[in-house]
Amino acid sequence: MTDLTITDVSEKYYLKPDTLRYYERIGLILAVPRKKNGNRYYNEGLQNWI
Repeated sequence: MTDLTITDVSEKYYLKPDTLRYYERIGLILAVPRKKNGNRYYNEGLQNWI
């Protein structure tokens, strides 16, 4: 698996990007690493968690 953007993850798991951000904000999922451009990238571990 490769790192996926929030859009890719939301489509893959049928969740809205706002839902993923909310889950991160309340601590349901771990903090998502960001690239230099500020975008979130979900690695394999985070994708398995979701």
